[in-house]
Amino acid sequence: MLRAQKATTHLKVCARAADLLAGSAPTHDHVVVDEAQDLHPAQWRVLRGAVAAGGDDLFITGDPHQRIYDSKVSLGSLDIPVTGRTHRLRINYRSTEEILIWSTGILNPVSVDDLGGEGSDTLAGYRSLLHGRRPHVHGYGSEQAEVAALVERVEGWIAQGIRPSEIGVCARFNMLLDKAYDKLAAAGIPVVRVRDNPGPDQDGVRLATIHAMKGLEFRCVAVLGVTAGAVPFAREVTPASVDALQHDADLLRERCLLFVACTRAREALAVTWSGSASSFVPRPDRLADEAI
Repeated sequence: MLRAQKATTHLKVCARAADLLAGSAPTHDHVVVDEAQDLHPAQWRVLRGAVAAGGDDLFITGDPHQRIYDSKVSLGSLDIPVTGRTHRLRINYRSTEEILIWSTGILNPVSVDDLGGEGSDTLAGYRSLLHGRRPHVHGYGSEQAEVAALVERVEGWIAQGIRPSEIGVCARFNMLLDKAYDKLAAAGIPVVRVRDNPGPDQDGVRLATIHAMKGLEFRCVAVLGVTAGAVPFAREVTPASVDALQHDADLLRERCLLFVACTRAREALAVTWSGSASSFVPRPDRLADEAI
């Protein structure tokens, strides 16, 4: 179908670029890679082909706990040796220790593969230099009540001197974001959608899906709709009866997605739901043990 339409895909373009680079001299002396955990093997082959192997050829940074796409790779198999050449960064300069401890609880029950794809990574020893309030975590009897509470919370943040553009609101689905948009706007609060690419000088509370929160940060973040039906979202999880390994990988990706959304907050975090809470929401008793 792609050939008939004279079309292609991004990964096919990457594969073709890697082939061209493999047949020519390297085009770069050094390559710096950020957000490495989300790169596909085809994209890694482009980077490997762009620079000759040697000292300081590739500088790679990434966090496997923020892997929200199914792109696990073995860098060694792609001719990118990392064994004995890695350094783990353990100080978080964005979020407070309180937000960090709570968010880490989302991932603590599972093991996360490292960036090299040959071992596991851990958040043990991961800490923040900042301190603040504990995250507000609460369930509501209805979605309407949850959104009404969001409006009050945002009004409270603004009353504390926080600019609307320093506040982020996210949810799994656009339908819930639309309701939040309408209620915030009706309350006279400026609001914009991240998908509309608001400029840095455009004021307004930022609304985004949890996927779109990646790479962003705000002083205050509200994560809405963290229900059992949304996180994990059944349509994004392979049934264990079909493929047990993929099932586990899909559940881990869903955990990472919630972790990424929560760690966008620097000073204040609110996580809410209506009905049944996601099983990923850390239990208070478990958090108490980990804090000790």
